[in-house]
Amino acid sequence: MITETGRVLQVEGEWALVACRRQVECARCAAGRGCGGGVLGKLLGDRLHQVRAATGAVPVTPGDRVLIGLSEDAVLRAAAAVYLVPLLAALAGGVALGLVLPGGELGAVAGAGLGLVLGLRWARGYGERHGADATLQPVVLGLSDGERCAGGEA
Repeated sequence: MITETGRVLQVEGEWALVACRRQVECARCAAGRGCGGGVLGKLLGDRLHQVRAATGAVPVTPGDRVLIGLSEDAVLRAAAAVYLVPLLAALAGGVALGLVLPGGELGAVAGAGLGLVLGLRWARGYGERHGADATLQPVVLGLSDGERCAGGEA
């Protein structure tokens, strides 16, 4: 489970809008031995982002500090839908049209472009179909003291 702390901004039924600090540095960058990712943190500054999370059985009110979590499975499924499917569709389209159409390379490029577009359309449909799936959404795990908040107080 990937977790983050934040502050509840608004509650609507079984959903809460939670503000979290944008975490842009890896642990090495935060310790000063970084990989260079800390440059992105300087560019973005100390900004908040908002996350819609299911409250579940945790009663929350605006202003509460909460711990929210997202399963690793949800992240892997989303990454596969957004990155892997369009990539594989582009490869398959390139190979298929490269073999079928005369001219070789031009057909392969056209097939790869067509496959990429179809893969991206599929990924968009996947997001629309599963956007309300509770197993793929962040969940409020409980109230927090706020000490684990990235970048300070949220």
